[in-house]
Amino acid sequence: MKQTAQAIRYAKLVAWVIMAYGLSILVNTLARQFRLHERHAIDDLLLTAPGFIGISYVYLGVLLFRLKYNAWLTAMILSAIAVTLNVVALVDRHTVGLARLVQAALHIAVPLLLLLLLYVSRSVFRVRSDRVGFRQAVQTSCLVLAIALVYGVVGFTVLDTHDFHREISLPTAIHQTVDQFRVTTPGVVAYTRRARLFMSSLSVISVGAGLYVVLAFFQPIRFRLQSDVGRRVLAEELLQKYPSDIDDFFKLWPHDKHYFFDSPHQTGLAYCVTNGVALVVGNPFGNPKYFLLLVQQFQDFCFVNDWRSAFAHVNPAHRDLYEKLGFRLQKIGEEAVLDLDVFQEYKNDKYFRQIRNRFSKLGYEVSLLKAPHSVAVLQACAAISTEWLQRPGRAERGFMMGHFTAGYLQQGSLAVVRDSEGAIRGFINVVPTFEPKLANFDMLRCSTDAPGNCNDFLLLGLIELLHEQGYTHLNLGLSPLRGLDASLETTNVIDVALRLVYANGDHFYSFSGLERFKAKYHPTWEDRYMAHTGGAAGFALAMTALTRAMKIK
Repeated sequence: MKQTAQAIRYAKLVAWVIMAYGLSILVNTLARQFRLHERHAIDDLLLTAPGFIGISYVYLGVLLFRLKYNAWLTAMILSAIAVTLNVVALVDRHTVGLARLVQAALHIAVPLLLLLLLYVSRSVFRVRSDRVGFRQAVQTSCLVLAIALVYGVVGFTVLDTHDFHREISLPTAIHQTVDQFRVTTPGVVAYTRRARLFMSSLSVISVGAGLYVVLAFFQPIRFRLQSDVGRRVLAEELLQKYPSDIDDFFKLWPHDKHYFFDSPHQTGLAYCVTNGVALVVGNPFGNPKYFLLLVQQFQDFCFVNDWRSAFAHVNPAHRDLYEKLGFRLQKIGEEAVLDLDVFQEYKNDKYFRQIRNRFSKLGYEVSLLKAPHSVAVLQACAAISTEWLQRPGRAERGFMMGHFTAGYLQQGSLAVVRDSEGAIRGFINVVPTFEPKLANFDMLRCSTDAPGNCNDFLLLGLIELLHEQGYTHLNLGLSPLRGLDASLETTNVIDVALRLVYANGDHFYSFSGLERFKAKYHPTWEDRYMAHTGGAAGFALAMTALTRAMKIK
């Protein structure tokens, strides 16, 4: 059930109260330590029960702002312990003055009030933490603590008389290692620099292992991709029934995505989680009537798992839906879609005519091969792909693109260009679409020793063959950052930053070169956006997640 804004505000008020209570404990404890020990106040503060409780409340307050269930549970337990300890302390006192009685009552009343506030707001704290990661952290910490135990016992017994000026038996060494913070005993005194270094290193190992477990207890749920053939089949059925986007195939391939469906299973979306961001491929798919319900349920799903949500490479068709649910659409480029009928007016332009004539004289030909492809064809394409990847700036990508594998090329037809001897010198893999008249491709790769403009000749041949087969449109793909011209008047800081990247980023990625290559085919340009939350910081997180998701693991 999605929480109301009022309930969330109340829960965050509780978080503020808990954090303030923790700070007040720290301030009071620190003041007392200064009065009693002066120079050693900070060190003593960290070793006292009130200091530990104060730090814990501050840390829990921060986590409660994120509405973490584990933080709520821990705060409830800590407050119950604080109430119990203060009640026991009050009962144990034989003489109690009025001032002491009032002070004791406050020490009991405040954590009791926190217990009540936490209990009343319990339904809001639903954000889960990663149980698998916590179990792994506990296992790792137990191993580290076991090693620390051996390290401590050996250290105490070896350094005993020389560095601690006393005999240390095996039971004493075990006791001192376990009770290194002197909770039950005064502890041994380190007289040499080596002994102090040993004691410090032992404390660092033990505290580090404990902190690792504590931090893991509150970590966001980590996305673990599992083989889910059934959900992928359902997604494909919905895509076939409700085709909506020329890039829908990449919601199914590569198999590096998970699927989320609305409760009636009428709509769905493909996503992966990277860097705490649930990144969705394009728009939702399925029956548009249920899109609002789907995205609302997905937002709640992300909220419970402590993830941000973002939609990458969306078209403006559902702008109202995203904006209604609090997303902001940031333009990230334009996609080039070629109208094959319109292109017939340009195919005999001087530039294209010269390319066709040149390659025809060299004996080059383009053909379209239907799957399944022979081993010889796949091997030839693999050799070309390996050469192509060795060029500067080339790399395979995943998530919203396909990377070269024989299995991937078998998903659709291959347009290949052969030289006069019949050897394959370049290829384009045509990927399936769910609209019968729309065509799409992913990889366009030519051999390094093929004549210049071989890619143009290959693409021209594919366009001609698709047009003959009755296709009406061909997707030429995204031109990142196109359309973010400096001539557009805007104070949007993200637009300004992206313009700077476009203007100065050709050293790392040929933004302008890719745009020029596609523009000469006279396509229609369609805006593409990143739907995100959280302003400029949220956009940066979403783009970082997209960059990492597209890297081949």
